[in-house]
Amino acid sequence: MTPPSTPESEPPRTQRLFFALWPDEEIRKHLCALADDALPRRVGRRVRAENLHLTLAFLGFVEERMRHCIEEAASAIRARRFTLIFERLGCWQRTGVMWVGPLQQPEGLIFLVDALNSALTDCGMSSEKRAYRAHLTLARKVRRCPRGCAIAPIAWDVSRFCLVASHTHAQGAKYEILRSWKLNN
Repeated sequence: MTPPSTPESEPPRTQRLFFALWPDEEIRKHLCALADDALPRRVGRRVRAENLHLTLAFLGFVEERMRHCIEEAASAIRARRFTLIFERLGCWQRTGVMWVGPLQQPEGLIFLVDALNSALTDCGMSSEKRAYRAHLTLARKVRRCPRGCAIAPIAWDVSRFCLVASHTHAQGAKYEILRSWKLNN
């Protein structure tokens, strides 16, 4: 007979988490139109509109108690709103990822990324060591990458950032916004 499970015998509950900027409906429409124009049908796998986001910091698998620390630290961040202007379309040949990004990263974006990385460190997590390069993935498994090129600017007035859980299914990833924080004016 198996003994009843107790809280001490159960493995800690974890979630795969990341911080991100989540575009509104209007920006998503522009990004989807850009992906449609840049990629012929059936070339690569477009990111579904509801999954479009710009990752700020990837956390990996996080236990519930650590999530509490992360949320409290994120709540203490005082960052200003900023405008992110996508002006460049590119593709990483090796990974087959087609992306859109800014020519210059806004100061507000860099401040927010640095503040989040500092918050993660304060919670005992390690932060990304590579320099941050803002990009939003439009498609994956692109076999013939279009050349990097300038595009008609897409201006996104960023007013909040989110903590997101990633759930992997046979049909692909599904993202769930767990919490969001407004940026100051």
